[in-house]
Amino acid sequence: MRKRLFVFAMILLGGCSASQDQQRVYDEIVAVEQAFMAAFEHGDVSGIAKLYSEQAQLLPSNRDFVSGRSEIKLFWQGLMQLGIATVKLETMEVNASHDKAFEVGRYTIHTGEGAMIDYGKYVVVWQQQDGQWFLHRHIWTTSMIKAHESRI
Repeated sequence: MRKRLFVFAMILLGGCSASQDQQRVYDEIVAVEQAFMAAFEHGDVSGIAKLYSEQAQLLPSNRDFVSGRSEIKLFWQGLMQLGIATVKLETMEVNASHDKAFEVGRYTIHTGEGAMIDYGKYVVVWQQQDGQWFLHRHIWTTSMIKAHESRI
């Protein structure tokens, strides 16, 4: 009986450790997302690019893959030049295993005057390297309804 209780206690403690690890990864990823938003607000495209892994890819709508930090930097710089001033991210879920994690969240995009010009959802596959989490695959899609779709 004592052996069974010991095994049950170890299973419970192992579960606590796993949930603590998941919470730690969640907190670390949210911190990187905060750094992303701050860099975007300050127009720091180099800072944004450094948050991505060396082999990162963006998968934006209506465009082919954007691969590597230098191309990612140019992509975000182009959006800033169009008048996008802030990106707000809301992390809804993070799940990690070893050196990979995925995140699901919502975003809003605003002009310098504060007008919201887009909102939607995103998925990020994260890669951990040398104890640090990097955005590795990044895809998002708008939730805005186009005028012609609202009649459907």
